[in-house]
Amino acid sequence: MRTAGQETVAGHHRALRPTAPTNLDPVPLLGSKTAPPDPPAGLLDRPRLTARLEVGTRGPLTLLVAPAGWGKTALLAGWFVGRQARGSAIWLTLESTDRGDRFWSYLHAALAAETARRHPDRPAPPAPGRADRELFLPRFASVIAAQPEPVLLVLDDAHTVTDPEVVRGIEFLLRHCRGRLRLVAAGRTEPALALHRYRLTGELTEIRAAELALTLTESARLVDAQGLGPVTDQIRELHHRAEGWPAGVRLAGLALRAGERPTTVREYVGADPDPAADYLSAEVLAGQAALTRQTLVRTSVLDRVCGPLADELTGRDDGEEQLAAAARDAAGFIFAVGGDPTWYRCHRMLSDVLYAELSSRFADEIPRLHERAYRWHRAHGRPLAAVRHGLACGDLAGAGQLVDEHWPELLLCGHQDARHTPLPTGLDAGHPGLALAAAVDRLETAGRPAAGPLPDIRGQEPTSIANRLVAAIDGSRYDETLSYADELLATTGLATTTAGAPAEGVETLGERARAVATAMLGTVQFGRGDLTDAEAALTGLITAPATNGYGCPTRYAAGQLALLHARRGELAAAYRAAQQTLVTAACPGRRCASHAAAAHLALALVALYRDELPDATRQLDLAAALVVPGTPGTVTGLLPVVRAALRQAEGDFAAVADLLTTAPVDRDPPDGPHSRLRQLALAEARMACGDLDGARELLLDQIHDDRAPGVAIALARLHLLADGPADALAALPQWSAPNGGSPADPPAIQPERQPVTLLERLNAGLVAAVATHRMGDQRQARELLEQVLDLAAPDGHRLVFNHAGSPARDLLVEHLDSPTRHRNLVNDLVDGVGRRHADRHRPAPALAEPLTDRELTVLRYLQGTLSNGEIAAELFLSVNTVKTHVRNIYQKLGAPRRREAVRRARELRLL
Repeated sequence: MRTAGQETVAGHHRALRPTAPTNLDPVPLLGSKTAPPDPPAGLLDRPRLTARLEVGTRGPLTLLVAPAGWGKTALLAGWFVGRQARGSAIWLTLESTDRGDRFWSYLHAALAAETARRHPDRPAPPAPGRADRELFLPRFASVIAAQPEPVLLVLDDAHTVTDPEVVRGIEFLLRHCRGRLRLVAAGRTEPALALHRYRLTGELTEIRAAELALTLTESARLVDAQGLGPVTDQIRELHHRAEGWPAGVRLAGLALRAGERPTTVREYVGADPDPAADYLSAEVLAGQAALTRQTLVRTSVLDRVCGPLADELTGRDDGEEQLAAAARDAAGFIFAVGGDPTWYRCHRMLSDVLYAELSSRFADEIPRLHERAYRWHRAHGRPLAAVRHGLACGDLAGAGQLVDEHWPELLLCGHQDARHTPLPTGLDAGHPGLALAAAVDRLETAGRPAAGPLPDIRGQEPTSIANRLVAAIDGSRYDETLSYADELLATTGLATTTAGAPAEGVETLGERARAVATAMLGTVQFGRGDLTDAEAALTGLITAPATNGYGCPTRYAAGQLALLHARRGELAAAYRAAQQTLVTAACPGRRCASHAAAAHLALALVALYRDELPDATRQLDLAAALVVPGTPGTVTGLLPVVRAALRQAEGDFAAVADLLTTAPVDRDPPDGPHSRLRQLALAEARMACGDLDGARELLLDQIHDDRAPGVAIALARLHLLADGPADALAALPQWSAPNGGSPADPPAIQPERQPVTLLERLNAGLVAAVATHRMGDQRQARELLEQVLDLAAPDGHRLVFNHAGSPARDLLVEHLDSPTRHRNLVNDLVDGVGRRHADRHRPAPALAEPLTDRELTVLRYLQGTLSNGEIAAELFLSVNTVKTHVRNIYQKLGAPRRREAVRRARELRLL
């Protein structure tokens, strides 16, 4: 059903008639092409994307490029109706037949109707015609340029525009409409415009599949609208399989309706009916060449494939060519993931469809395909992928030997190279190495604790210890994990094979075993909050000698260490460790993506705390894209917390609550560190919204027994917001040194507190400074603020100040009148906090006589300590001229002296 606004829009467009001469375009123009389609039932409100559209249409060109089903048209249609209510807006749905005069006739008729609607007194634009072809476009451009407001033009399915004349005409209009034309082009591929020019000038906004992808919260809302209820493990699995593809979530949701849904999401793949499979077959696979489709089907036994491996499985020599063509023609569903040669992977739902086709049409070939994949992976130094294919083709002995030789890589790196079908049953009792592979398989394919106890094979070293280590990690049994890691470090059985004979490469295996154990120690210590011990373990692993090309322990440890430093607010150290992760090579032949995920998450935190929000968003998206089943909980548990902090910094408090309450807690108990972090972040968000009672309930009732400094600081901030500065000071931990307790605690309790991190010291110090200032001790407040600035400056912290609101800004403004080592920083922060503060959105009081540009320049110098003569020298002016400007400034601001003039200018937000 159309809304009233849409009926109005559609009414205008139904009345469209071609005004071009009938002999040029005898086919009537269709009103349906100049009106946005009806939005689908249950259309999601996606403010983060509509905000991107609003920002993009301040410039000349915005692109939405994504494959079928990614919600381009639905997003634009919902946004367009509201936009047309506020200004001139034209919609045009294109087809391959819209060439030459037909395209211009549609555009002319749409603009004429919109001009009549918005400005009936203005002349209609000129119609296209053959006789005056060279005059039409300049006249058309001049009409748009003369419009009193910008004209929004939405071209849906813009990829169908292939007529070079039309492309040149659109570019002419963009250049010659004096900025009055704002083009939004949506399509499956990029239009044939000169996009490089707009990228170079920063005038192009691009929204692609990664941004159109649904978040877990959005997937849950979409499925909920279909009657499946709130977020469950099943919906999380559906979101994971769909990789945020909106049509996939919607279509799969139809197959999973209450009363019809199978036990797991993947059970419906290949079933009849399978709406998602039908859609992918029609919209993605139908457009592939026959040889390309054959390549995709026969390589569907793999998660990732490169050209030489495709050649091995198909028996041809065109694998690279076919894979590149598939990635080009099905962008968004077939991805190049780097490497040399280039590796590719399919979207998970497309992979399921391809494998279902393989099983249906070529089932007898599957064992042979696995055997070829096994040989290729083994010959090319990819033992972990070879294990899976060896088991799939029945070579248990060969697979077991590979596990014995490479089990440290299996444990630390995972085996992400092969298709994640369950390992055969009955392996546990026959071979400890295969038992280990089965344990890791359960961990990685489930992504959460296994349903039952994992195999515990005693007396077999070292794979039995590793097996128990995996079981302990899988169940979040931290004490057992530490015990098994210690046992693995101390074992002396590394010098023999499972049969008791001397092992080839024993020294290397021992080094790798110790690296794995140390990495697990550091990760578990980090995960349960023992940051000091975790730092020692991870640092020791990074500085240890290389293990004969086995780079993953160093890479893994550096990523975890980067995240640890970022958690503590040590931004420079976090940045260095993250860069070390990203430049350290993975194991030969593998990406080991989850190790880089930790580094990108650390860089997201660095950018967030430096108040560089666009970069934080980019790094966070990179981290999320690299998460795979089996990624350490230190990453998966922190991801929603960081995303929520980013949303809070952007002012989207509703999204904060959704993220913190709906995202799964991966392998972390309800009272675990990441659960407590989420509760603390939720309390902070409620305080920011003014919900002090809700924040107090979270802090006191749910985590009141936690001795971590972060909770004490949050309680202090709560007291401060409730106008209790004395209570705030009493609640704070001792922050001036990194290892103190709370002044209010008895000495016997203080050591139970964890060391205060740099980030906590910054937050506590700023609360202390504001509380002291509010209690009237300005001198002490200035001293406290200077200590906080001393801590913040080396690492570039900004968010802690910019997020603190007007009390912090008032304190910073006053600090400019005091001797400070950080004048430039304080100037930047005053401006940053001012932008955050709500008062910034209200108009500043106006001066009866505004300052001139030169007077504003002199005013900025008056904030410092330069004399009039020194200011004159800086500006290359005479002293008398500067004195004249200063007198005018004092008069216009109504201030008798320099300090009062600066203070008055800040009140007026001139500085």
